[in-house]
Amino acid sequence: MIAIEKVQEFERRIDALEPDTKAKWGKMNATQMLTHMNDAIRIGLGMKAAEDKSNWVMNKLAYPIVVKLFPAFPRNLLTAPEMKQGKLGSTPRDFYTEAEFLKKMLEVFNEREGDKLKPHPLFGKLSKQQWADLLVKHLEHHLQQFGV
Repeated sequence: MIAIEKVQEFERRIDALEPDTKAKWGKMNATQMLTHMNDAIRIGLGMKAAEDKSNWVMNKLAYPIVVKLFPAFPRNLLTAPEMKQGKLGSTPRDFYTEAEFLKKMLEVFNEREGDKLKPHPLFGKLSKQQWADLLVKHLEHHLQQFGV
């Protein structure tokens, strides 16, 4: 579960974004980033199909290194095609729809039973807390990308 205080912090930071907020790095605009994050949560919830290409190394070694040891996500980290804009990622809707949907998806994630979560396309089967830790790190990375 993502701590309620963290969800509220994320909601405030999402509200601080504007459609024309410029990224400090990367190719996505703010709307695409919100869509990308919505895809990540939708995959975990089973609302968007994603092929599980994980293996033991990704699950048991890469996941703990990326999520627990790295202080922040490295830039240009491998992205599953189902979350990647310009590949199999969802087509962005308007900025405000994506922003409100992301806030709602954080709440839906917290309400979902852990055994109902789907495997991550790169890291495989994760517990609810592992999914939560990954989503927090991922969203933190992208909010920092946009300076909020």
